[in-house]
Amino acid sequence: RRPIASMNESVCALFSRKDALEAEISEIVEQLSAANMGGVSGPLVDAEGFPRADVDVHSTRTLRHRLVCLNNDHKTLMGEIERELWAVHAAAR
Repeated sequence: RRPIASMNESVCALFSRKDALEAEISEIVEQLSAANMGGVSGPLVDAEGFPRADVDVHSTRTLRHRLVCLNNDHKTLMGEIERELWAVHAAAR
């Protein structure tokens, strides 16, 4: 069993990682909201299937890919935080 102090440090480290991930996610969402970007989920092709001329398709796809990866990392990290918090509370009993 780990001491509670080291568990608290690991929980704090996990929360720091979570804050950094959330900051990067917010930054990407803000970048995708720019006028020449396609948004988080807007169409990147026109009705005929051609890339939209008013959108930087390559940058939008790159940022969307990074956003999906970060959201997956965030979900995994939240699971780790939950497990660590359960362990801290179990050790405190």
